[in-house]
Amino acid sequence: MAEMSEKELHHKIVETLKEGEDPKPFVLDWCKPKCPESKAILERCEEALKIIKGVDAEKTCLFRYRQWVECVENCTQPKIMHNLKSAEGRGKLDGVFDTVWAMRYLLFPLYPLVRLAIGFKRVEAISGQPVE
Repeated sequence: MAEMSEKELHHKIVETLKEGEDPKPFVLDWCKPKCPESKAILERCEEALKIIKGVDAEKTCLFRYRQWVECVENCTQPKIMHNLKSAEGRGKLDGVFDTVWAMRYLLFPLYPLVRLAIGFKRVEAISGQPVE
């Protein structure tokens, strides 16, 4: 696929969706070159697997393949999903969800503290102390 800018891709996705077709195949083709590290690791694994197969026939590169597919899908899905519209249009809470999604990196550092607090409550429950 000829190198297409992100703006051109966006317009092509919108056109395809208006026609009622699935834009995923050409978005996948556009995103595959965006994951060269994962693809290189997969290719190295496949080369090594040719050598190892004689010794251990159970070995596979499934994990490396999954990493590459995950990279491509992480590029593809947002480009398609942000262009989809529901039958009713945007909901009343979409602005709230968009704001929370934008702030996820600010809230993420609090996650270990929450996990620690839950762990302390478990220790109290195990030791027989009343948990409030």
